[in-house]
Amino acid sequence: MPPVKLWLVIALLLVANMAAVGALMLLRRFGPRDGWFRDAQHAAGAFTVTGTIYAVLVGFVFLLAFGSYSAARESSQDEARAAVSLFHVAERFPPDVRDEIQGDVVCYARAVVGSEWGTMADERPSAEVDQWETQLSRDFDAFEPTTQVEGDALQSWFGDADLLREARQGRLTEAPRFIPVTIWVLLLVTGAAVIGFSLLLSDSRERRSAQVAMVIAVTTAVTASLLIVNFLDRPYGDHEGAIEPEAMSSALAAVRRDLIAHGRAETASCSVADAGVVDG
Repeated sequence: MPPVKLWLVIALLLVANMAAVGALMLLRRFGPRDGWFRDAQHAAGAFTVTGTIYAVLVGFVFLLAFGSYSAARESSQDEARAAVSLFHVAERFPPDVRDEIQGDVVCYARAVVGSEWGTMADERPSAEVDQWETQLSRDFDAFEPTTQVEGDALQSWFGDADLLREARQGRLTEAPRFIPVTIWVLLLVTGAAVIGFSLLLSDSRERRSAQVAMVIAVTTAVTASLLIVNFLDRPYGDHEGAIEPEAMSSALAAVRRDLIAHGRAETASCSVADAGVVDG
């Protein structure tokens, strides 16, 4: 299932309930006068078992999808913190090296916000971020420390650089859909079975309003649970509630404030050609 926007969620709920209520009215009108089951208690017991199985299945899938969604959010936050930390570590390098490496960090962050967040919606990384990550490593590898302060800074750099790579990889890992098609088919089939069973409990001798309320409640619960799982299964995109690059945007704002506080201007041009890496 593709990610859906808020207005489409509301529309799907309305359509599902209208279809279910319409089916209920037809079953009440053309079905047996004394109902579809000779023993209503046995039917109610079977309906309870079916609903419980569906609830357990949805709950299990929900926990898996929520874990994936949370991991995606945490990875994006860790990546932003690592970028800011690398920027501050570079403060202890010589001015020319500092400016070059800090420019790489800024360009990396800009590429994450401006490029990779869009490509993740298509379940793929951004070549631009790959290039700036490579350039950042190259510029750092070319630096040779000459003082104790610079040597100490190297130790901090390695840990933060590893965190940056791991956090980005974690973020990209959660971009593709987590729930396989087979599970979706099972969810849809069992959800339809629950709604269908509730419709077969229709009885023209019962009050119409009570049966309509029951069918609407069951249909809304089933449809909403499927939409929630679908939402959590796609953490990135342009749909309502998708994870935004707020952490990295905040990191860029913090870097900008730091530069202003030290009387320095943000001069990174961030063109792909500046990275010195050809996109192959």
